[in-house]
Amino acid sequence: MKVSLAWMQQIAVNNRLPTDRKAIIKRIGAQLGAIEQVIDLTPIYVDVVIVKLISVKPIEGSDHLHVCLIDDGNTVKDVERTADNLIQVVCGAPNVSPGKMAVWLPPGSTVPASIDKQPFKLSARQIMGFKSNGMLASARELAIGDDHDGIVLIDDDVTAGEKFSQYLKLDDLIIDIENKMFTHRPDLFGQLGVARELCGIFDLPFTSPLWYGSGSATSRSGSDQLIINNELLSEGCPRYTAAIVNNLTVGPSPLWLQSFLSRTGIRQVNNIVDVTNYVMMVTGQPMHAYDRSKLTNAERLTISIRHPKQGERLELLDGSSIELADQDIVIADHDQAIGLGGIMGGKASEVDEHTTDVLLECASFDMYSIRRSAMRHGVFSEAVTRFSKGQSPEQCLTVMTYALDLLNQICPAAELSSKIADTFQSKPGQHQVSVDLPLLETYLGLKVEPDELLRRLNNVELNASIDGDRLNVMPPFWRTDIQSTEDIIEEVARLIGFDNLPLAMPLRSLNPPEVPRLIELKGNIRSLLAGTGSNEVLTYSFIDSKLMKITGQAIDRAFKLSNAVSPELQYYRCALLPSLLDLVHKNHKAGYGRFSLFENGKIHFNDFSDDDGLPLEIEALALVVSADRKSADEYYNGPAFYQARALLDYLLKGIGISHLPLRIDTIDKIKDDPLWRQFKQLFDGGRSAVVKLNDDILGVIGEFASGVSRGLKLPEYCAGFEINLAVLGSYVENEQSPYQQLSRFPKVWQDLTITKPISLTYQSLVDKLTSRLQTIVDKDLTAKLYPIDSYQSSGSDSINWTFRLEVGSQRRTLTDQEVTSIIEALQQV
Repeated sequence: MKVSLAWMQQIAVNNRLPTDRKAIIKRIGAQLGAIEQVIDLTPIYVDVVIVKLISVKPIEGSDHLHVCLIDDGNTVKDVERTADNLIQVVCGAPNVSPGKMAVWLPPGSTVPASIDKQPFKLSARQIMGFKSNGMLASARELAIGDDHDGIVLIDDDVTAGEKFSQYLKLDDLIIDIENKMFTHRPDLFGQLGVARELCGIFDLPFTSPLWYGSGSATSRSGSDQLIINNELLSEGCPRYTAAIVNNLTVGPSPLWLQSFLSRTGIRQVNNIVDVTNYVMMVTGQPMHAYDRSKLTNAERLTISIRHPKQGERLELLDGSSIELADQDIVIADHDQAIGLGGIMGGKASEVDEHTTDVLLECASFDMYSIRRSAMRHGVFSEAVTRFSKGQSPEQCLTVMTYALDLLNQICPAAELSSKIADTFQSKPGQHQVSVDLPLLETYLGLKVEPDELLRRLNNVELNASIDGDRLNVMPPFWRTDIQSTEDIIEEVARLIGFDNLPLAMPLRSLNPPEVPRLIELKGNIRSLLAGTGSNEVLTYSFIDSKLMKITGQAIDRAFKLSNAVSPELQYYRCALLPSLLDLVHKNHKAGYGRFSLFENGKIHFNDFSDDDGLPLEIEALALVVSADRKSADEYYNGPAFYQARALLDYLLKGIGISHLPLRIDTIDKIKDDPLWRQFKQLFDGGRSAVVKLNDDILGVIGEFASGVSRGLKLPEYCAGFEINLAVLGSYVENEQSPYQQLSRFPKVWQDLTITKPISLTYQSLVDKLTSRLQTIVDKDLTAKLYPIDSYQSSGSDSINWTFRLEVGSQRRTLTDQEVTSIIEALQQV
């Protein structure tokens, strides 16, 4: 974003900005935005002089050269003059004429247009036998425009010898500020907004021009009909303002207008287009002019703002032809598209030298739509730069009035031939934002006096007031970025100057933050399972309906994504185990004979919600152990169920709750549980179980159903478990492992085998043994039972259960008789 210091000083005429340019550059870099380049125009135009053409005579033998005598008011020294104190210059321009005021580059000066390329220094030299002292300059040579067909002639009231830089205010500094610094500040994409901010950072009051700050619109209107059909009022074009202007004469813009546009990098086209660009560079609000005569049904003009029709194309002003996409915003007349809204107008309705009537447009577009369309078509313009930052629709009518006044100034015969049509979806405007003064002081690290606070904020027209200990700000319509307390704090800090804030570290406690219990539990689980050789994996939270069907998951209970990135990722998962089982065959196929996979993650159900009615996330842990036939025979003894059980027991012991009773129940007991009932189809009913801590269901463990194994190509040796970490965490948090001093006396281990009918479940047998053990063991003894093995011969209706008995004492060495009596009592259960 290029800004002109002279332009900003003209806007801030009530409060002249400081003359110290170094201070201005420093403040802008520190408090406004990063500076990319600074161009000082003063030395470029220091020698350029306004002169009067006294006589113009053609040179014989030349079809275009003239010998001119000019009057410089005797201001330039060391130049050859005639007896009448005039200076001779040879010029080939067709528009030289006696009595006109022109611009002269004397000998020894450098042509301004060559400064940034290869500087061309002028001298007095002979041309066709006539001495030419310097040259009379065109707009291109003066670097204020593209016109090179003739020299610059000045119609204003100027005097011979006057400095050209003084006439056009070219004693100027052009500051190029990085656009990214203004991304959240659409008002700073205009000279008016930057002038306001420059006053603010120098602690000077700024008042917007009456035509802008008041928001008033012209009361003039004509009789021509103009109908606006805004189909995108609620989604893409919240405001569209337009008017018809007649009796225009298209030609070059005034020098002052050309000069200001050229300084900010805008190419001059003609006076009509230049006015719209000038208004954009002042306010940050883009405008566009269409040649009315080139529009369909121009007498009763109807303009539509719509999405494109199928296959509709548009040739843009830059000559490119594009096929419009469904979501583009199109400006159209009765028959066809005439512009790509917010980006660029169409070639067919371009204003040219024959234009007399124009449709003048000032609109506001959805910034996200503009960004997408610009990227889609690869079309970028000054309008895109501003519309993609979210210009306020509140300024459209005001800016339209300003543009009409400028057109009248440049084309006095111009007249508004229609009413100003305005379609506007009024939305809640800016709201008051407040901040407590103590909080402001805490953030800034210093105390700012209330008077200074009000002065600095009101300098940039933020309408600030103080009520007790509360600072209230009512942002104007152009400050769409101020929405919260933090925005006000940042604004105060920036206006004061970040470099003026105290360099003090905030007071903070050195105590480490408390780690949440769930995070700590997950960390312990990872360490423990990784220590067993298990591998942690991280799978997608979304799975395919096919996988859900294979593993018996209830699809109707799962959240379905409306914008899934692929068909395989349509549903939020209701369990972790299906995601792990989907990896088993892939790993075996990759050459891994045996492995154990686990994952910590969240599961979701659409029929579970918290107190606020939001979807409830359930933290879970799942583990799968798997081995191919060769590895299973070599490394494991017994079914896969027991390996999964061993890992679960090791985990519970490692996190410190192995002293709690872990109960194993039949999987049928989960058929009515809303969380666990879906696992009944996942597991083999005869080789799986429900795991409980006291009466709370911790999870499910076991080998998998045959249909699941076939569907996912699982090996015969494969089992796993899934547990609820919230239940586990509650026991870890509330229970404390009892401390027991190590005994000085040896413990005794003895295995015993008990034969029971198959109708007696394992958990029932364990309950009976545990109850019996508690009644026969003395208080000074400790006794525990561990399951070792089970065996059922073919055709038998009974099972042999083998347990290991551990008995110890803190006071004495046990006798054989004591241990034998305990074993005999247990065998009678």
